Amino acid sequence: MDMSSKKEMIFTGIPAAPGIAFGQAFVVNIDDLPVTAEPVEKNRVEDEIARLESALKQTGEELSGLHSALAAEMGEEHAKILDSHIMLIADELMKTDTIQIIRSDKVNAAYAFSRVIDKTLRAFDQMEDQYLKERAEDIRDVKKRVIRNLFGQKVEGLANLRREAVVVAHNLTPADTVGFRKKFVKAFVSDMGGSTSHAAIIARSMGIPAVVGLDEISSHVKPYDKLIVDGISGQVILHPKEDTVALYQQAQERFLEMEEELLTIKDYPAVTLDGRTIELSANIETIDEVEDIKSHGAKGVGLFRTEYFFITRGTLPGEEEQYRYYSEVVKNVAPDPVLFRTLDIGGDKIAAWVDDTQEENPFMGWRGIRFTLSRKDIFRTQLRALYRAAVFGKVRIMFPMVSVVEEVRQAMDICREVQEDLEREKYQFDHNVETGIMIETPSAVAMADVLAKEVDFFSIGSNDLVQYALAVDRGNSRISYLYSPMHPAILRFINDTARAAHDNNIWVGLCGEMVADARVRGTLLLIGLGLDEFSASAYLIPEIKKIIRSVTYDETKFMVKMALKKATATEVVELIDRFIEEKRPELKELIPKGPG
Repeated sequence: MDMSSKKEMIFTGIPAAPGIAFGQAFVVNIDDLPVTAEPVEKNRVEDEIARLESALKQTGEELSGLHSALAAEMGEEHAKILDSHIMLIADELMKTDTIQIIRSDKVNAAYAFSRVIDKTLRAFDQMEDQYLKERAEDIRDVKKRVIRNLFGQKVEGLANLRREAVVVAHNLTPADTVGFRKKFVKAFVSDMGGSTSHAAIIARSMGIPAVVGLDEISSHVKPYDKLIVDGISGQVILHPKEDTVALYQQAQERFLEMEEELLTIKDYPAVTLDGRTIELSANIETIDEVEDIKSHGAKGVGLFRTEYFFITRGTLPGEEEQYRYYSEVVKNVAPDPVLFRTLDIGGDKIAAWVDDTQEENPFMGWRGIRFTLSRKDIFRTQLRALYRAAVFGKVRIMFPMVSVVEEVRQAMDICREVQEDLEREKYQFDHNVETGIMIETPSAVAMADVLAKEVDFFSIGSNDLVQYALAVDRGNSRISYLYSPMHPAILRFINDTARAAHDNNIWVGLCGEMVADARVRGTLLLIGLGLDEFSASAYLIPEIKKIIRSVTYDETKFMVKMALKKATATEVVELIDRFIEEKRPELKELIPKGPG
């Protein structure tokens, strides 16, 4: 078929790594093999168990080899994102449960193994937390590999790619990317995934444009089809017309020029034209992202989500294991600070070592500080490891999901007890670690003046705050239009929180995705709201820094005063756009938009 006769199609997903790329498709075949229950004769049961053990061993060897290859290609830190795969394949409980099904039901190993894995996957699929939902892809990848080894089929990655191409897949795991050459991969495109998926992390670290969460693009794309990938707006164009290509070529030139300009200021201070300094730091989940912090000019870590370290393990990590991991993070970021959020797990966030307690509304249930205060053994162990790791740099500790002051007081009492224990046991630790809380519930905002007297800082979790304040689940497509960090109610909540913090002489930051979601507009509002610190994805830091360095605090403060009087999010956006047009038109180029 003549290329010109193919209809142009536009797909919209989640922008995972910025940039614009053109290329022919390389379609990764990662279809799952069909698994059905097949009876096994009684005298063949032990042979079937032996087949299972052989496949598990083979998969473990494959993953260890992939770990080594990924370490060689991208460094040891990136290879650590395969640790969860390796731990899962070595899980004795998983193996025991599968063998039990083979023996009791006398069925084939592939079916028994699928039943065991699918039970875990169902728990993950019920989670509200998008980040942990994406971790289920690790489990699916292990399942695929074991099943293929049971069937005697080889899993192909991208190692055979030897031409420049846009990689298209249903989903991309770290193992899928092992062995590929960066010079050949122009962009990543996938049906599955979110901004914290492995493909997104790898793409950002390599400077490769990526769009994920496209739902069904892989079913429409054939090998060598022409594609345009816009990692800025989250659009992918299949069979682009000539005039579309020309528009995106212009957009690519503008983007590259802007990126080059932004990186020239990455090491400059984040200070407004009238002298107000704002601390810019990064949100990360794993130590492999530390290099991104340095290369983009972030001032340390404003949110280290410790859940990932816990959720990927079949057993609860002990104090020494946590201490070694946190210490490595602190050493690599020093002398800049690392803000560790204590374990935000429970309810909708499930780990293998947590009792499977079902809740009707887990997002308002047993999670965050509620979980750790009910499991003081886990809480104390994590705090001990964090206090000990603090001797290697500047550590901050933050408690999530605070809704009442009693929770903070109990947590601070435990902190004091832990320090007393460490001193009595002659451990080296930092006595002066800053301790704060996340402001992400309406009750925490309402009681901010009281809470500020209990802690050293506030960090606003805008994701949950928006959802709780507006009663909107942004994962619900029917009402997601109501989710807006620009809503005047949210601005009033942030304003009240900042005022309470400063009245009590503590600093206040924001670690949610408000900056990423609202970009220029959100950053301008947060400057005017008087926040002392912003934390965002590392790749956004140069852009945020440019915005801060382009305005005065006084003019953004006046704009916020007007915004707080508006009735709708639309009116707030219009107000900010008028401000940009009239006072800072040079910032218009940073507002994400399509070509043209």
